[in-house]
Amino acid sequence: MTQLTTKPTFDSALPKNPDDMPTVTLDAAHSPLKVLAHEDLLRKFRNGESFRPIHLRIGIMGACNMRCTFCNFHSPNEEQFYDRFSYKDMIDTAQAIELMREFAQNDGRAVTFCGSGECTIHPGYPDICREANAAGLLTGLITNGSMLHDPAIAETIINTHTWVRVGMNAGSDQQFATTTKFKKRTLHEILDSIRNLREKAVAPDFRIGLNFVITLENYREIEAAARLAKESGAHYIRFEPEFYSGMGHESIFEGFEDVQASLDKVSTWETETFEVSIPKLDRGPMDQTDKVEGDFKQCHYSRFVTAIGADGNLYPCPQVHLNSRYLIGNVIENGYQTVLECGPREQWEESNPMRTDLCKSCFYRPQNELLELIKRGDVNLDEALSQYQVEVPKTLHAEFV
Repeated sequence: MTQLTTKPTFDSALPKNPDDMPTVTLDAAHSPLKVLAHEDLLRKFRNGESFRPIHLRIGIMGACNMRCTFCNFHSPNEEQFYDRFSYKDMIDTAQAIELMREFAQNDGRAVTFCGSGECTIHPGYPDICREANAAGLLTGLITNGSMLHDPAIAETIINTHTWVRVGMNAGSDQQFATTTKFKKRTLHEILDSIRNLREKAVAPDFRIGLNFVITLENYREIEAAARLAKESGAHYIRFEPEFYSGMGHESIFEGFEDVQASLDKVSTWETETFEVSIPKLDRGPMDQTDKVEGDFKQCHYSRFVTAIGADGNLYPCPQVHLNSRYLIGNVIENGYQTVLECGPREQWEESNPMRTDLCKSCFYRPQNELLELIKRGDVNLDEALSQYQVEVPKTLHAEFV
């Protein structure tokens, strides 16, 4: 985990669980402190100067070949929050390639393919990634893993990707089938693809890890999943609780003691080549609540990162993409730079004075709190940069802030 060894003045911005819960540890690839690797942008941010997002999170299609029981986009709990979601949406290959080029031309540095659907089933995924790479963009992928065996997808990942995060969500083939409703490949068959990609990937800092969403269906397999992840050759396993905007993490409270015990146990299985990421377990609901989490008033993180949905619209971040309240403008119809700089984005920011009108629990709370501390002057930027540079001389995947 990328974590400062001396207690920094911005320690309060790091994710924490209450004392009676497992200690939060994040693998290096997901450190919320990575924004400190960007001195140039932080100085502009502190001084109120304009700059463009360097990291794009994009879903190029709404369709998915799995129907995971915890999926926000197919949950009746999310029908109002993700009101823009449609499994029929797709950005076609030529449009996606042009978008990659335009993003790179406007100071973009990295793109993560993710979203409401499964990007690797897009017929143009290899071509899009190849052109993104040719434009100078680093590429990351969040995937359900169903296509990792496909030669074209595997070759694309090996030659163009900086990292891949694969949905695991079970510790057995039977539970995997129950959770995902996917019958074409077993969990073990998907895991068999991991080591090949790790060993052959061209990127010098390539990382491939596994993500386990904890639910009442699968929490008894936390330990089995961690063992399989380690044996697969993955760099890490990352746990996170099931989350719905209207429920928070209440959905796993029934088995919470067992969840905590299992997470405490697997946290001791880390080695120099395998990380175990333990999440914040008490995050509240994003919406439908009066409780506001986090000591920040505005979304600062969206200055550094932006999101595009399969509907072609720009949104502030992936947590709220496909919600019409957060829609900024259509980049396919009007162009990325036009939406970003010619009015729509500025208008949205001006209409977004207080977080209390928007999502109440921010997935990027650590980054936003750190940026708020810097903006207010509660954290001395020079001291923070100096300390970070000494203790983290090389930030893993820094462009993916």
